[in-house]
Amino acid sequence: MENTEQLNPTESLNIIADAINKTKENIKDQSFYYILWGWIITVASLSHYLLINFTSFKQDYLPWLILIPIGWIASITYSIKKERTKQYETYIEIFLKYLWIVLGISFIVSVFISLSLRIDPTIFVLLLAAIGTLVSGLTMKFKPLTFGGLLLFVFTIISLYVGSSYSLLINAIAVVTGYLIPAYLLKKSK
Repeated sequence: MENTEQLNPTESLNIIADAINKTKENIKDQSFYYILWGWIITVASLSHYLLINFTSFKQDYLPWLILIPIGWIASITYSIKKERTKQYETYIEIFLKYLWIVLGISFIVSVFISLSLRIDPTIFVLLLAAIGTLVSGLTMKFKPLTFGGLLLFVFTIISLYVGSSYSLLINAIAVVTGYLIPAYLLKKSK
C-alpha cells in the first residue's frame, strides 16, 4: 500500500526541527558519562599518587579497584534509565555508544597488558581517552571536546617523560583539562 498522506512544507520542517532538537538534547546527555568518568579518573589518580608518595600503604592501587566498578555500575544504570525514556536513537548516538564500549574494553586490555609487562598504563589509557574524546568532539561538532581530545594527546606525550608516580598527576591534570572542562561545557551548551 502506498502512503498517500502528504505533509505540507511547514509540517515537514517542524518534524525535522523536532528531530534535530531531540538529537541535540540526547547528545547533551552524553556529558553525564564524561563528568562521571572524569571525576572517577581524577580522584583515583590523585588518591593513588598520594598513597604512593605520602603513605606506606602497600595496596596503593586500591582507589582504582574501588572507583572503576562504581563507575561501571553508575554508567550502566544511567544508560538503562535513559534507554527506557528514549523514543529513538540517532546514528550519531549509536556510533558514540559503540565507540566508547570498544574503548572501554580497550582500556581494560591495555591496563592488563601494561601490568603484565610491568610498565605504567597511563600512556596507553591517555592515548585511548584522547582518541575517544577527539572522535566524539568531531562527531558531535563540539569544539571544546575536540580541543580536549587534542590536549589529551599532548598529555600522552608528556607522560612519556615523567616518572610513573608523576604520571598519575599528569593523568589527573589531563582528565580535568581535556575531559571534565569540556564535559561541563557540553552540559551547559544550548
